[in-house]
Amino acid sequence: MDHFVKIDRIPDGFEFPAEIQDRIHFDAEHHQLVFHGYMSKTEFDHMCQRTTDWKFRRTLEELFCECVPEESVQPRGIRRLLDALTRRFVSG
Repeated sequence: MDHFVKIDRIPDGFEFPAEIQDRIHFDAEHHQLVFHGYMSKTEFDHMCQRTTDWKFRRTLEELFCECVPEESVQPRGIRRLLDALTRRFVSG
């Protein structure tokens, strides 16, 4: 699955790490930084270490967040009860 974030350009002289060059690219036509699949924290860190451009680092962080699946948090206590009741009466 491809994940992307909007970006006008990448910093001059920036090169993606060799080990992920086949999974990341900048689409200049659509102004998108695209990553294929899951991005590990190590891969994210390696890219951030290659630049001092803080705006670009923030864009990399946004892309990283898009590439990492969210875990659903199960409600506890009274919220669990309210959630169950809401689902029962709203969908039933």
